[in-house]
Amino acid sequence: MNIHPPLQLTSHLVGMIYDCVLEPVKWEAFVSELLRELDFSYGLLSISAFPEGNAIFGVSVGIEGPWMERLPGYWADIMDIWGGDARIQQYPLEEPILQSEIADGRRLKANPYYSGWFAPQGYIDAVAIGLERNPHMVSSLALGRHASAGPVGESELGLLRLLAPHLRRAISIAQQLELQSIAASAYASVVERLPVGVLLVDELMTIIHANPTAESLLSQPSPFRAAGNRLAVRAEGAEALEQAIAKTASDEAALGRSGGAGIPVRRADGEAYVVHVLPLRQRQSRGALCLPASAALFLVPAGSQALLPSEPVTQLYGLTPAETRIFELIAHGEAPKAIAKQLGLSASTVKTHIRNIFAKTGTRRQADFARMAASLRVLF
Repeated sequence: MNIHPPLQLTSHLVGMIYDCVLEPVKWEAFVSELLRELDFSYGLLSISAFPEGNAIFGVSVGIEGPWMERLPGYWADIMDIWGGDARIQQYPLEEPILQSEIADGRRLKANPYYSGWFAPQGYIDAVAIGLERNPHMVSSLALGRHASAGPVGESELGLLRLLAPHLRRAISIAQQLELQSIAASAYASVVERLPVGVLLVDELMTIIHANPTAESLLSQPSPFRAAGNRLAVRAEGAEALEQAIAKTASDEAALGRSGGAGIPVRRADGEAYVVHVLPLRQRQSRGALCLPASAALFLVPAGSQALLPSEPVTQLYGLTPAETRIFELIAHGEAPKAIAKQLGLSASTVKTHIRNIFAKTGTRRQADFARMAASLRVLF
């Protein structure tokens, strides 16, 4: 595969991700397609309640029955390979982390999971992506590479970086739908009963349908108003939301480039929501909601889920979660080598993120960045 994945492949996989929101039974097909395209041997998509750890939803592909039965017994050893819970919490969301970059060969060979489960099946490396960590749930995607496919390269990691924001967005929306595996034709009734507001809009922000919760928001003081038959957002984040809705009609693959699972919308008085945008234009099952709609907006009160501590900076400069985490560390004076070690990333990956941060913030060197970061502390 080329370093830059073909646009058709990216769009195809992104489309499959959003199809899974309305039809959860399709997650297995998506994971299977991802394994095939990137030449991985197994994939595990898991969503668990936090802090209980109970599984809410999970899909495993490519792991034979007896090996799957043995896997839960290695849980503590798996956590140890990835550095333990404290270090795992530091990994940036949406960033692919390579097992081979955070654990050397000596440490791997001493680990019971690696010697008793991973290596005997011929696997040589694994990639893990944290998709969500909030007070209610954690979710992740793990992929295993067999020796016959060779080392994991930048082309595979690059495509995973493009897909991760879409995966995170889809899982956040599915969480609002309570991950119900029901027929798409029944989603209309589910949406009507949701305790969060749901608006169906077209690319011009024309309101096509509002569930009862959304109707209540539109009729009372909130960041959301109905100006005639169009949605008007009078709050910080309005422009980002308008751009996201426009992309659902033209280039849904670009929807993930802003990073994160949703768009924070905040009024001056502090009232805040997170808006999750589900593209509908190309969904085969969108007729279950409303045929002319190009997007479904899920209006979630910010207090019901965690926002990034550096949310203003993230929104101001359009940083991804990985860039936001590295932004914070650079602002605290950490050197690139130390950041790479702390986050389990390669030095080249960290340098790439730093270049992106400098480009987005309009700085050219670390001294300029430090002055800019100091000024932001005063503002925020």
